[in-house]
Amino acid sequence: MRLSSSLTAAAVISLSALGSVEAQQTQPACSSIYTRPEILSLTPSQWSNISGVLGAMQRDGWFAWFAYLHNQWFGQIHGNSQFFPFHRRFVQDWESVGQRYSGSFVQPYWDEMRDYRAPASSQVLTSNWVGGNGQGANNCVVNGNQAGWTMTFPNRHCLSRNFANNGNPTSWYSPEYIQSTIQRDITMAQFRPDIEFSLHGVVHISIGGDMVQGFSSNDWTFMLHHANLDRLWWQWQTSNNRMWVMDGSNYDNTQITLNTNIAYYNMPVRNVMQLGYGSMCYQYASNPLKRRDLGSSIEATLIDTLPKDVLSTWFPDTAKIMMPVVNIVRPPPALATSTPGLTPGSGIPFPAQMTEEWIQMHHYNKTDVNRVNNDARNFVIAMNSAGYKSPV
Repeated sequence: MRLSSSLTAAAVISLSALGSVEAQQTQPACSSIYTRPEILSLTPSQWSNISGVLGAMQRDGWFAWFAYLHNQWFGQIHGNSQFFPFHRRFVQDWESVGQRYSGSFVQPYWDEMRDYRAPASSQVLTSNWVGGNGQGANNCVVNGNQAGWTMTFPNRHCLSRNFANNGNPTSWYSPEYIQSTIQRDITMAQFRPDIEFSLHGVVHISIGGDMVQGFSSNDWTFMLHHANLDRLWWQWQTSNNRMWVMDGSNYDNTQITLNTNIAYYNMPVRNVMQLGYGSMCYQYASNPLKRRDLGSSIEATLIDTLPKDVLSTWFPDTAKIMMPVVNIVRPPPALATSTPGLTPGSGIPFPAQMTEEWIQMHHYNKTDVNRVNNDARNFVIAMNSAGYKSPV
């Protein structure tokens, strides 16, 4: 009964968020909208079509072009509020090129939170899909859809991967933590670093090889990853009337606005803010507020397990469904040294953190990075101390 009430309230929130912002929209509504699926939901024929298009794009130099573009604008699109709008436009640009080869081509996303406990064991990183860790002295990818590929930017080299932690990357960020971030963050100045310094960074670092370079889009895993991050941004946008929230700093330290041009692309940020309008003619496979991985099983466990103060601190939207009045309290920074087990039905493990090399490469503010690290660790401590057993 409680779960049913939750979903009803979520639907109301979603309709409110979408319906109250029409005055902001200057782009025409799309005449048709295609759906980006989760990669493991693809049929064999869909996967065959995608693989064929990717091979043609590699042959014709498109992987090199997008790697060049990302590398060229690297400093302007990380560590500031250009991060989400640029990558939304970048992935859509990539997708539109693929659709020239096949009208049915769509860019899937990878629901990485599903695989957060043991990333190297993900089905996605197997020969049936994108392939696994690199092999040999140059860490060349030898299986999957990019097996044996020679990339041409910035020079001729095999596509490489070098999984972190000697081939067994540390746990990523749990679906519970990402949902907590979506619920707690109010501004882009909060949400952008909370995602960029957590899930975004550790996936790149964990896969390694080309994925830890400015030309990381050589690896198609980049597109899967950033489509997922775009999906998370869309979830955040469609909750609590945040569709048009754009604030924080631009790459030149001015304040970004909806009218700021996206780096490289000669269009204002507002043109990519709302899916289903302008050139953003796509949606994701599930309703943002009724996602499979953060749906009934996790929400029910949160509600049934967590004390009211913990629920209201870390999941204020969920708490509001259960309690009329909630005072949101941000926890102070803290560290811990242990965590419960790493299997579904047990506690949440501490996630990996960004390396010093990654932080320096992006010129990130170390204080901001530490804040995100401490927030994630506090979350794990709070969940495990409350006896929460994740179903994922």
